[in-house]
Amino acid sequence: MKKYIRKSFALLVILATLLTSFSGVSAAQQLISQTVEKQTITSGVTLESYDRFTTSGWIKSYVLRVDLSNKNVKVDTLVNKKSVVGYSTVLNLAKNSGAIAAVNGSFFDFGPSGSGKGYTYGPVVSSGEIDLAATRDSKDTATFSLNDVNEALFTYWNTKVELVTPKGERKVAASYNRYNGKFNGMSIVDSKWGAKTPGATSNYPYWIEMVVEDGIVKEFNENKPSMDMPKNGFVVLGAGSHIQYLKDNFNVGDPVEYNITMNVDTNNMKMALTGGAMLVKDDKVLTSFSHNPVSPSTRASRTAIGTSKDGKTLIVAAVDGRSSASIGMTQSELASYMHELGCANALNLDGGGSTTLVARKQGTTGLSVQNRPSDGSQRGVGASLGIFSVGPQGPVDSLYITSYEDYVFVNTSRAFTARGMDKYMNPVNINPKDIKWSVSGVKGTFKGNVLYPTTAGEAVVTAKIGDNVVGTCPITVLESPSKLEMNYDTLNVNPGSSITFSVKGWDKNGYTASIPPANIKWSTGGNVGNVSSSNVFTANKSGGTGYVAATVGSAVVSCPVSIRKSGLTKVIQDFNSTGIKLITSPNSAKASYSMASNVYKSAKNSAKITYDFSKDVNVNRTAYLTLPNGGYTLESSTSKLGMWVYSSAKKPIWIGATVHDSKGNYSSEYFAKGITWTGWKYLEVSLDNLNTPKKITNVFAVQPKSGKSSGTVYFDDLTMVYTGYPAVDMTKVPKTTVPKDDNYKESTVSGTDSMTFSVFGQSTAYSSSNKTQIDMLNTLASRINSSVDVSVLVGSNDGLTRSSIKIPQLATTASYKSLDINGNRLIQLNTSKGGIRATNTNEWLWLNNQLKTFDGKNLFVFLMEDPIKFNDTKEGQLLKDTLSNYQKETGKNVWVFYKGNSNSSYMDKGVKYVVTAGFDSYGFSDSNKSAAKYAVVKVKGTSITYQFKSFN
Repeated sequence: MKKYIRKSFALLVILATLLTSFSGVSAAQQLISQTVEKQTITSGVTLESYDRFTTSGWIKSYVLRVDLSNKNVKVDTLVNKKSVVGYSTVLNLAKNSGAIAAVNGSFFDFGPSGSGKGYTYGPVVSSGEIDLAATRDSKDTATFSLNDVNEALFTYWNTKVELVTPKGERKVAASYNRYNGKFNGMSIVDSKWGAKTPGATSNYPYWIEMVVEDGIVKEFNENKPSMDMPKNGFVVLGAGSHIQYLKDNFNVGDPVEYNITMNVDTNNMKMALTGGAMLVKDDKVLTSFSHNPVSPSTRASRTAIGTSKDGKTLIVAAVDGRSSASIGMTQSELASYMHELGCANALNLDGGGSTTLVARKQGTTGLSVQNRPSDGSQRGVGASLGIFSVGPQGPVDSLYITSYEDYVFVNTSRAFTARGMDKYMNPVNINPKDIKWSVSGVKGTFKGNVLYPTTAGEAVVTAKIGDNVVGTCPITVLESPSKLEMNYDTLNVNPGSSITFSVKGWDKNGYTASIPPANIKWSTGGNVGNVSSSNVFTANKSGGTGYVAATVGSAVVSCPVSIRKSGLTKVIQDFNSTGIKLITSPNSAKASYSMASNVYKSAKNSAKITYDFSKDVNVNRTAYLTLPNGGYTLESSTSKLGMWVYSSAKKPIWIGATVHDSKGNYSSEYFAKGITWTGWKYLEVSLDNLNTPKKITNVFAVQPKSGKSSGTVYFDDLTMVYTGYPAVDMTKVPKTTVPKDDNYKESTVSGTDSMTFSVFGQSTAYSSSNKTQIDMLNTLASRINSSVDVSVLVGSNDGLTRSSIKIPQLATTASYKSLDINGNRLIQLNTSKGGIRATNTNEWLWLNNQLKTFDGKNLFVFLMEDPIKFNDTKEGQLLKDTLSNYQKETGKNVWVFYKGNSNSSYMDKGVKYVVTAGFDSYGFSDSNKSAAKYAVVKVKGTSITYQFKSFN
């Protein structure tokens, strides 16, 4: 038997661009795209996931299909074995019972806070035994049940719990094993309810418990605390008038029994679980419901169960909600969805935060939560539906082969995993040494489970044990990468620290794959450290700068590296600024400030202070130079300040700075207490005594009291000394490989299969009062009108130019439309509200139809911005995937143009993306007009060329 799986192509069935309304949503809601993933988790049980994008938003759902005629499969109710009223998560219920899949079931009421109890609505039957029931004629909540031959029944149950007296009289009891401590009546509990009886409480101090063991009244416990539950019996609980009733009608030693009767035959019943309203009945979708847990119009997480028309397939669905990733469904939408999945009868189960579906994956044993519970984690529930594989363990019958990616580059490698399965598709342990690996479709060899392909193409990997146990997996082998990317663009690290690099590559068509460590050639520069065979980089302990480079084939990617170092210096004020001001204190202190161009240490000026501190000797006299913009914010690791000071004579003045710490305190820190030198001298002051230095606001010269002085002093290059990351000399870093763009060239086109068009990125920075831009746009309009067939404007502004264009034009600020010219289709999309669906819900449907109906050769799509910048990034990725799938399926050329911040291009999964920046081009100014460019595209048949051109 052959089994295979592949994440994107075999496992994932992509049904994109569907144009009709689908029954799982309201009539006004239409399906845009759907991705379906299916896998068999045991013989007779499949797990499906549906990711739908509709005109209302995303809807994610998970579906279990169970073949009820398959003897390998058992369906049962899951309850907490310690207490049927003790709630537990679906995952724990499934693990504790040995189920291979499970979903939450009955609605329930939470018990008192902290009690850990939950009381389900309606009866619960598991393994052929009634676990819980309440006296009630149900007209709103229906029950799903299976008999011993797996016939399904959906019924509104009428249930009666009765206590039989020694005289044969029957007395109705409120419930069996559903006592919740909230009512004044009579109920029956046994060991399924718990290990101990409820006992009298502060809420019910007057209380009786009639203990029955082996069908005989053993004792009465009146107004007493909890006691052990009888092992082979039950306890009748009474409060209010029922206390006297039990005392009047029963004595110790009397025989007693209870009966639970229902309006359905429970003799051969295997399991039963109560839900809410019927959603589908006799193959008809219901439009009104007997039970509405929330407002009918509210979209929420939902759970439902149903059966096929022939009754042989059980269908269980869990729909995520309450998030942008999945908006959920209304109850009406859920009813339609269950019918769409194939249900002739279906029942609503508990939803909201309870909705949880767990399952094992194909070929594995471990259970995991498949959906995303809306509370962010699993909620404890009262009862769940479990699915079991009961087939006997058999020998290995097939292999399930997987790889962690769908692509691999030629002359690199890819590891595969093989899992054994028996004939029931249950996991079986295998010895990897028994597996023989091979590949077809390309040339290559295996070492163990690792493929080393030597040619490119579509391949199939085969694993075999003996002659009959086989598994296969498709994989695409790409040509050598044309560019590489590391997980770090630049790297700042501490001495001796380690990080792990990863590298992925792109082929010339934009398909990507990760590169295993063994296939990467690493190099370093600047003695920054080394890279191990597992891609772990360890920095040296002495610091420094340099690079790490990875080479695969002829492609190179580099990462500049800087190792943290103390004692780094940075000039924070060179005293060439015009924003420096002089302040003296007190007013009698005489001083002046100017920039000196004849005395300086570096650059072209220094700060010159001429002072006269000969008066008011009883106080300090100070000349402050205040720094521009309120001062300079220091690095948090600053340890010192430094400054060059010049004096032509020795003077008693002190040189200092005012520094503020992180708490707002400030202090005077002194470079020198007296000038004891002549000429230039570099001075430093430690800031270690400050609580994280934050800002320096001024430097100063001060004459302490009792002293006199006058003269001139010069300051230059105020410097911050800190611990940080030294700048890397980029001229010494190897250049990262940039793929050659074969389409970027000049060409001449003519004939009936040719056309030319221009694309200009209109910027929000456009200003009608900016003469430079107006002149350039007029020049562009004139050139476009005379040299191309179609003008296209991408971006969020089309102001002046659009009215100046006299030829056919497209603009992404206008409503969606298309032009067909000589076998080319040009599609204009409007995403002005942050995405396609948000702008116009019909736009996606229109786009899908445009793709479906186009029979030409080249498709051009124009967008306001990069799709990944949509408010809904998932929608942006869907657009890219839709275009990539279209290109792969049709072989047509697909080009996308959008407004960005650079004039550039790239390939992504077969689609060409061209970015035009307009007036946002780097370096554009009145004096550098040539930086602003527009694109000219020329088409001849299937040949497409383009160039970015300046306006002049």
